[in-house]
Amino acid sequence: SRFTPRVGGGSAFYVRRLSHFMSAGRLVHLVLVICFWGLVITMYVWWRVRERRSAKEGAIERRAIVERLLRPDWEFYERHLQRPAPAALRELYADQSLVTVVGLDYSKKYKISTFNPIDKDGLLDTRDTIGCDIVAFANSDCGDPIYLRPGSTESDTVYITHHDDPGHVEVFAESVAVMLERLRHENHAA
Repeated sequence: SRFTPRVGGGSAFYVRRLSHFMSAGRLVHLVLVICFWGLVITMYVWWRVRERRSAKEGAIERRAIVERLLRPDWEFYERHLQRPAPAALRELYADQSLVTVVGLDYSKKYKISTFNPIDKDGLLDTRDTIGCDIVAFANSDCGDPIYLRPGSTESDTVYITHHDDPGHVEVFAESVAVMLERLRHENHAA
């Protein structure tokens, strides 16, 4: 048989020495390459798992905000305003397709990034900078709060305070009704 040595019997199999193809240096190199690619694949999988987890947490957080958006606490807001909430603001929050949109056109100067939930968690401590605490019902694309001033004698004028100059307050719209009309005009699909 071809597996048995010609003289002396012995093992049924002949084991050759390690050839020059698999010398110790090449074996170390192969192990290092396998370890490197194993590490790369492990890091990629870890990154994807983290990314998915982060996206899932972001979606859960967004869902919670949308739920709050769709259930404004009008009783709290009217106590804060010290007057009834404007009908146009109630109409805006009743329009789910508009109030949940992110990134609305308003004018050449301003865009509305998001609408905010109207509830006690939305009360901002701004007394030191603009003279009263506010509930920002929206934010501009720069993160500036858009709000109504509280007070029983205040009008329904909509204001914006700039984050880079907190004491600087501008009129955003003459009323919530004017703002809503402009939003609908500028964002035909909404």
